[in-house]
Amino acid sequence: FCTIQITTMADELEPHLQQQQEDPPTPVATPITASNNNKNNTTNGNNDNDNDDENNHQHLLTQAQLEAIEDEIKRTQPLTSPLLPMEVLIRQYYYDPNTTNTATRQHSQQPPQHRRQEDGFYQSSLFLSKKYHSLRKIRGDGNCYYRAFLYSLCEQLLLLLLQRRRDKKTKNDDGDGGGEFARLKETISKSLKWTCQYGYEEDTISMFHEELVELFDFMEGEILVNQNKNDTTNNNNNDEDDETMMKKKALGELHSRLNEENASSDYCTWYLRVLTAAQMKSNPSHYLPYVLAENYGDIPSFTAREVEPMGRECGMVQVAALADCLGVRVVIEYMDGR
Repeated sequence: FCTIQITTMADELEPHLQQQQEDPPTPVATPITASNNNKNNTTNGNNDNDNDDENNHQHLLTQAQLEAIEDEIKRTQPLTSPLLPMEVLIRQYYYDPNTTNTATRQHSQQPPQHRRQEDGFYQSSLFLSKKYHSLRKIRGDGNCYYRAFLYSLCEQLLLLLLQRRRDKKTKNDDGDGGGEFARLKETISKSLKWTCQYGYEEDTISMFHEELVELFDFMEGEILVNQNKNDTTNNNNNDEDDETMMKKKALGELHSRLNEENASSDYCTWYLRVLTAAQMKSNPSHYLPYVLAENYGDIPSFTAREVEPMGRECGMVQVAALADCLGVRVVIEYMDGR
């Protein structure tokens, strides 16, 4: 199995992202009641126009604010960060009350119950640093779980392919990296017809499916292209150095591809949402109890509002459904400050 490691932090659920998911106010026109008094009619009409103008103005303000928030997020947060040391997470929650740092002084002046929660995050970050040596940060745009899943899956599959190649080269071919890659590639390739059994139009989702298939082809191609280059141009170099360079280049190419705006990452992320929804629809009795707990009466209503739209946060039922669909194991480290 591929094991996907994902850490989620409760304090990073930005309020403005939750606001972004709410429907903006819609202007409402109040009907004018017929009257013999022309003056009253004129007054009512003017009030209605004033209300419409005010609602339109608020709507435009809301849209402008959301666009400004989105632009700021894109400017300051890559889709997926490079590998970062765990010290980055530790420093995020460490504070010294005697420091001259403004943010830290503000933290130390906060109510005790808030500081206790911050201390909980700090202790959690120390605990995680003993289990992991690095992390990647994902843009907090409501798609972070699916994007983290996609990146981690591709990164681990690429590493499995590299390991498989290395084992073949050393005639120690006991691993099953190629087999797991082939299994998942076949699952993805056949998934288009399968998802269409659950209410999706092939013409609508085929381009998103093709993008994910091409991503798998890209990973496989990276190994072959780099292998041929190494075999023809670096015959006299140290094999270990060749493998290190090949690994660095392949992972770098994957990182670049999955960090392009409005490109592969977004397309594949949405197709993962489709797979999640189709999995839930394929076995409704299994997932319905979890959906009922979210105050939805059936699976289609839940998937239409909570799974398929981009920007909707992912809950545990979506996590389980996506893992079931692709046959992978997901490990989530959840930091809640306690």
